[in-house]
Amino acid sequence: MIGAELGYRYAGSPLVADEPGAPEPDFRTYVPTSWPGARLPHVWLRGHEAIQDLIPQGYTLLRLGGSQESTFPLGKAMERHGAPFSVLDVPDSAARELYCFDLILLRPDLHVAWRGNRAPEAPEALAARVTGH
Repeated sequence: MIGAELGYRYAGSPLVADEPGAPEPDFRTYVPTSWPGARLPHVWLRGHEAIQDLIPQGYTLLRLGGSQESTFPLGKAMERHGAPFSVLDVPDSAARELYCFDLILLRPDLHVAWRGNRAPEAPEALAARVTGH
């Protein structure tokens, strides 16, 4: 039941930004995904580094594939909610290819809280949601 263990997702959690069209869980098969609520899948980066080893404590916004999207508004919103927040730039194409998005917001437990290709349109609302306010 590898899908139940590695593919666990907080479906419908109030602490993640849901997206329409969520895939049905498959408890027998693991398919790596960056779907909100899923644990961030492992990926090796150049130099044989695991991405999880680079992620600091607290909330982390992964900026993938050379994205230059501004992180300032979300950072300020997270700060207003007292949440530790950092940005990790990961230019390595392997992570961008696996996660399929330019921006991935991680909770402290390394589950995906939000993802997108542009900075969030409502950073204050997103920060409030993922921090439980």
